[in-house]
Amino acid sequence: MSKVKKIIIAALIFVVLAIVAMIPIPYVIESPGTAEDVSQFLTISGAKDEDQGTLRVLTVYVEQATVLTYFKKFLKHHELLPSEEVFGDYTPEEFDALQDFSMRNARSTAVRVAFEAAGKTVERHVNGIFVTRVDQSSNFRDKLQVGDIIETIDGKSPGNTDESFEDLKDYLAGLEPGHTLVLQVKRDDATMTISAPLKMDSRTGGIRLGFGGEVDEDVTSDPSVEFDPHGVSGPSGGLMFTLEIYNQITNSHLKNGHNIAGTGTIELDGTVGRIGGIDKKLVAAIEAGATVFLAPDDEITDEMRARYPDIKSNYEEVKEAAEKLGTDIKIYPVKTLQDAIEILENL
Repeated sequence: MSKVKKIIIAALIFVVLAIVAMIPIPYVIESPGTAEDVSQFLTISGAKDEDQGTLRVLTVYVEQATVLTYFKKFLKHHELLPSEEVFGDYTPEEFDALQDFSMRNARSTAVRVAFEAAGKTVERHVNGIFVTRVDQSSNFRDKLQVGDIIETIDGKSPGNTDESFEDLKDYLAGLEPGHTLVLQVKRDDATMTISAPLKMDSRTGGIRLGFGGEVDEDVTSDPSVEFDPHGVSGPSGGLMFTLEIYNQITNSHLKNGHNIAGTGTIELDGTVGRIGGIDKKLVAAIEAGATVFLAPDDEITDEMRARYPDIKSNYEEVKEAAEKLGTDIKIYPVKTLQDAIEILENL
């Protein structure tokens, strides 16, 4: 065989191997992400963030695994997970839409909770109901999409108050199977009307909507709060956003020179909720030089323990991870926003 033929064959083999190496496999790789200064994510009109120290929001880096990157699972702090464990039944596009919505929802909730804790009020504007899922057997399956905004249901709006939303839920509860539900839906920049008959829920005998959703809203406040998410998505920054807003609008000096990292969702009642990948977020916090870590001390219900016998609270998970890492970062359990405020006030 001539030298030229050998070179050609070697080149072809290299190209084939390169193509094979890039083939996606049904796994994702999670690894430590960033630990960014929350103050860089938001601007509060008329407020100056002169408090020494840092509140850090933490992320986890998630990448689609390929034949080649599969071997990253052997790297330190990297974990290979089945795709369905991360994405569920959602397509990558649907998952991204949900994550973006979760971030927007976390931001508006953070503003509401922080202002309420400071004794201030905000104004809500409900855009509609963000569609979070469409059941496979639903009559809306080929009509609705995850990410759609339902503006009205049978001409009724969710409204801008909790009471009006409850009225809408009561209306839906009173419908019967076979009723044709008419939805006004916003998708991208277009508005359309979608309708379909409701099916019966075999368990209750009542209706089954066939889709799920959450309220999509904007809030306005005085002083105003503007966000730049820096490409970060998901709800897990809720606690740290709330703390930063509260700190600035009350001038509470909660940072007091400390490098503070933390994670957790935030609910309207101030409850701090469970998040995923907390061990990797701890690594990101340590690498950023954080000396304090606020971790959700979420309640593990009997149902959760029955389904997942080895389940631990986020606080228990991160304490275990810290012991393995041999770090001296101070980890504090947090159940509510008020817990977090009191911890920081007493550092």
